[in-house]
Order: sequence, then structure tokens, then C-alpha cells
Amino acid sequence: MRRKKHERRQSFQRRRKSCISLAMSSDSPRPASAPTPAPEMQGAGPIHVFLMISIGAIYPLLFTLNNYAVGAGTPAVAFTFWQTFGAAVILLAIGVMRRELPRLEWPHLRAYVILGATGIAAPVALITWLSTKLPVGVMSIIVVMSPPITYALALGFGLEKVKPLSLIGITCGLAGILLLIIPELDLPESGMFWWLLLALLAPASFALTNNLAALIRPPDSPPVSLSGGLVSAAALMLLPAMFLFGHEYVFPGPDTWADVAILGAAAITCLMYITFLVIVKVAGPVFFSQFNYVIVVAGLIWGILLKGESYDLNVWLSAALMLGGVAFLTWSARRTANANA
Repeated sequence: MRRKKHERRQSFQRRRKSCISLAMSSDSPRPASAPTPAPEMQGAGPIHVFLMISIGAIYPLLFTLNNYAVGAGTPAVAFTFWQTFGAAVILLAIGVMRRELPRLEWPHLRAYVILGATGIAAPVALITWLSTKLPVGVMSIIVVMSPPITYALALGFGLEKVKPLSLIGITCGLAGILLLIIPELDLPESGMFWWLLLALLAPASFALTNNLAALIRPPDSPPVSLSGGLVSAAALMLLPAMFLFGHEYVFPGPDTWADVAILGAAAITCLMYITFLVIVKVAGPVFFSQFNYVIVVAGLIWGILLKGESYDLNVWLSAALMLGGVAFLTWSARRTANANA
């Protein structure tokens, strides 16, 4: 009898030790899997490089199309509205096919209105209006200032920390602007100085949008849905603005080529958004930021080829400094991404 009790006690203790050992083994750390490379280094393939270079080379044509249509008598705000409306129709059609139409909850509507105003309606209308005031190449250089301004605003919003490489990038970008805004350097007319200062509001507005997107973007909003909502909201805002400023224009208008320019601008706007969505999804936003490199060089080249514009060494030096600024900012972002990987 005592022997059976002793055996049962030993069996119970063995089971107890086994349970404790199993519990301890389940709590013990397991070997960690290999860290995943940073997204921009992981997914960027030849096709993504091709897409980035292609849209960067095409995008400056938007300035030329703006210039032609407005010069042919199309009101600036009307041109911007029809361009945005056309892009919205295409993006919404894509949303229908992907079942990612814009959502109508308040956080989403707020994001559409705010980001649509600061990211599309206001800056695109300004760029369209200034397209007849400044050379195409200069407009391309101005727009590329968005990344440095984005970083400067991010510091103010507390979204970024001070980094040496980023500060070098900001300094290079500001130096490039200082070279460009001195009228004696390469602006064909001294009066362009003030148009140039006004044009800086466009990249500032884009930069504000980049930061607001991080602050107010709904986390459950797919890229196609968000983009369709932004462009649609911008078109709705531009419609009353077109009448308010007396820029009424019914599409199609009397000038066939101006209408072709509107359609081309809508296509470029849509292609830019689609390319952005594809590349950012697989390669990351830092990789896509190199899109700004191509815009500057392509903008200057298109200005030379299509309009016979010429620039002296100072403008090319300004472009190089701005490209250097964007390069340093991209380098800094990649180092941060690799450190957090």
C-alpha cells in the first residue's frame, strides 16, 4: 500500500516537473529571425526604376501644357479644375475596379478636404497661373524644393529629429534658392524676381501636405481610396473657385489644342498618382523621392527642346545645389530606415 502511494507521489512530481519545464521553455526567448531589409532597398527592381524615371521625365511636360493652354486663352483656374476633374474620374474608375472607393466617414472626409486643398487645389492652381510668368525649367527647379521644406516643417511639428545629413540637405537647398532668386543671375526679366518668390508657396504647400498626411491621414485608408478622395475634393473646391474668379470654361472649348493640353495634364496627373502608389507600395517612399531628381533635369531639358530656353552656369549650379540637398535628405532617410530595420 505504501509502495503504491510512493509510486503515485513520484509520478505526480514527475508530471509537475514536466509542466514547469514546459512552461519555462515556452517563456524562454527563441532565436530571432533575420531582420528585414529596409523597404526601399528590398522591393526596388528594374521596373520600378524605369517607372520612376519615366514619370519624372514626363511630369515637367505639365508645365508646358499649362503654359500653352493658359497662353491660348484657357483661364488658369478652369484649366486646373478640368485637369483635376479628369484625373479624379480616372482614379475613381480604378477605385471601382479595385473596390477601393473613397470612404465617407468624418476622419476620411476631413483628410480629403484638407489634403486636397493644400496638396492639389491651391498649389496646382498657383503653378498653372505662374506657368506664363516663369520659364519652364525654373518652375521645375522651384517644385523640387518641396523635400527640404517638408523636412523643415517636420522639425516644427515634431515628426523628425535634427540629423546632420538632413541639415546639410536643407543648407544646400536654401543655397540653390538664393542663387536663383537674385535677378541678375539668369532670370530673363528683373520683374520675375517677385513671381519667383510667389512660386515658392507651391512647394511650401506640398510640404505642408506631406506633414499633414502623417498627422491626419486615416490609418485604414488604402492609397487608391485616399488618392481618389483627395483629387475629387480638390475638383469640388476648384469648381466654385472657377466661377468666383470669373474663369468659367466649358470643356470642350473653342481651342482644340487647349483641350488636348487639358486632357494631357489630366493623364499626367493620374499617371503620377498611379506610379506613386505602385512604387511606394513595393519600394517605399524614400526610393520614390528620387523622382525629384529627374524632374529638375528633365524640366531644364524640356525647356530647352520645346521652348528654346537657355540658362547660364548659375541656374545649372542652382539645380545642382538643390539636387544635392534632396540627395542628402534621401541619404539621411535611408540611414534612419536601416537603423530602425
